[in-house]
Amino acid sequence: MLLSTNWGIYIWAVNAEHIVEASLGYFINPLINVLFGMAFLHELLRPMQWLAVIVAGVGIIWLTWVNGTPPWISLALALTFGGYGLLRKTASLGALEGLTLETVILCPVALLYLFLTSSAAADFRRRRAA
Repeated sequence: MLLSTNWGIYIWAVNAEHIVEASLGYFINPLINVLFGMAFLHELLRPMQWLAVIVAGVGIIWLTWVNGTPPWISLALALTFGGYGLLRKTASLGALEGLTLETVILCPVALLYLFLTSSAAADFRRRRAA
């Protein structure tokens, strides 16, 4: 669900012309991965890694300042993709099994979406023809 949410937010952001915010989300993502690694996997950073995180953090603050609005879209993209990465890293399933499970979980949602959008399109065509 996290990955699908991430893709949905990204597609919406690009279509709504929030390109900078969408790009910033994937720039923030590595920092979220570092944060999740430290918080949940008890990973430690070496001094040069801390420097890299600080430089990237300053860049994010600058881009947010220049953009003039809080980076809600960016944070949503970074958190959903980072959360997905953390779950995949800690999952006991292999790549193929994990992909299969993800597909099985999302298949009913995708089918419902297709049904609703095709029904709405059919209704629109019927009303337009009348």
